[in-house]
Amino acid sequence: MTTISSSFPRRGPRAIGFLAAASFVVIGSYLVSGIRPTEPAAPPAATGAPDAGPVDAAPLDGGGAPVGSLAQIDHSIGAWSKNLADNPRDFLASTNLAALYQGRARLSYDLGDYERALRAARSALSIEPSHAPARALEAAILYSLHDFVGAFTAADALVRDDPSQIAAVATRFDASIELGRIDAARVDLRLLREAGGPAVLIREARLASVTGDATAAVERARAARAAALDEDVEDIGFYAYAVGEYARLAGDPDAARSGFAEALELRGDDLAALVGLARIDAFEGRTDAAIDGLRRATAIAPQPESLALLGDLLTKRSSASGDASEASDAYETVRFIERLGDVQATTYDRQLLRFELDHDGVSNDVLARARTSSSERPDWSGYDTVAWALYRLGRFDEAAVSIASARALGADDARLRYHDGAIQLALADAASGNAMVRSALELGPALDPLERAEATRLIGG
Repeated sequence: MTTISSSFPRRGPRAIGFLAAASFVVIGSYLVSGIRPTEPAAPPAATGAPDAGPVDAAPLDGGGAPVGSLAQIDHSIGAWSKNLADNPRDFLASTNLAALYQGRARLSYDLGDYERALRAARSALSIEPSHAPARALEAAILYSLHDFVGAFTAADALVRDDPSQIAAVATRFDASIELGRIDAARVDLRLLREAGGPAVLIREARLASVTGDATAAVERARAARAAALDEDVEDIGFYAYAVGEYARLAGDPDAARSGFAEALELRGDDLAALVGLARIDAFEGRTDAAIDGLRRATAIAPQPESLALLGDLLTKRSSASGDASEASDAYETVRFIERLGDVQATTYDRQLLRFELDHDGVSNDVLARARTSSSERPDWSGYDTVAWALYRLGRFDEAAVSIASARALGADDARLRYHDGAIQLALADAASGNAMVRSALELGPALDPLERAEATRLIGG
């Protein structure tokens, strides 16, 4: 896999190990615990792990990926790799390797480990096509790699063969959300409620969030965290982060800060919580603290959204020596990821498109890419991205049609309100446009600084 630097060179990106995780639409690398396959593949020399994924799409993978240090996981990978070398037909060893690589990816943020996990799961299936744990793992790994159609197809096939595979139902739910299939997701959520527990509650929060009920999303996330504490699940940090992120999207900076801080207390290098806390710091005017947090986050995994946010804050501050140069390097690294065209560019396609649209990179090619992304993944954020591209190109009537498609799925968050309001203003509907933009600004940290600045200018603030 192509690699890029996590520090920003002065003369173009250089390769020293690009570590990454699913973004927000994806950001974070959490595992949601609570739902297991009916035949778990026992990982070697490690305890069973919770399942992982971003807070807005939290997948529960079928195999029960191991938890522990990277060293422990590496030791187990070595042991099972030896078993497989001794017996290439050992599908259990391949399944366990898939779970181990998946677990390592969630600690290392390395998309290459997800690819290795997928190869291992498919190797197991080439030997034993009916092996349910490997099938569940394949679906969950495809989800982590943002192959949502593939994830849905694999999970759906497993559930049709064996309706007791509740982990596959969870993956199907997650993929349905990302594909804009809200009614199908609701059906699966009813099935999941029979299992209960924090993993189901957090999915209720996710569904509430994508259908415009920010208050319910926070309530369900808090219930999930409480249930996780009651059940003494291992990854409490995920649920703390989830409370923080849904509170941020609901415009509650105090609750958001508390959730992110709790997650960081449990794991100091938690990428998602670092970025979340930086967003709160930026909103509250703690620019230096926000920049420091984003520097830590991008050193762990240089993801486009956090790089762009870092560049924006450095540009805004532009007082310290080297700020402008570091900001330029951050933006350059984002565009380098885009030019790679491999798994990073595929996984982060929406982040990369939004970066171009908000950093003077709009073009007919960007619009075409946004349309392709939306056709492959017709969720509300896809329609919103197309609408914003059309707005940037001055095609306001078409933009209004696309933003209405996002609204038709029930979506309503600060970014959508800001974009919707901007389009209405461009169409000379001053009253509605101003009201919509103001409502976006009222959600405080739900908008990033660059968005807040432009939204404020739109209404003459």
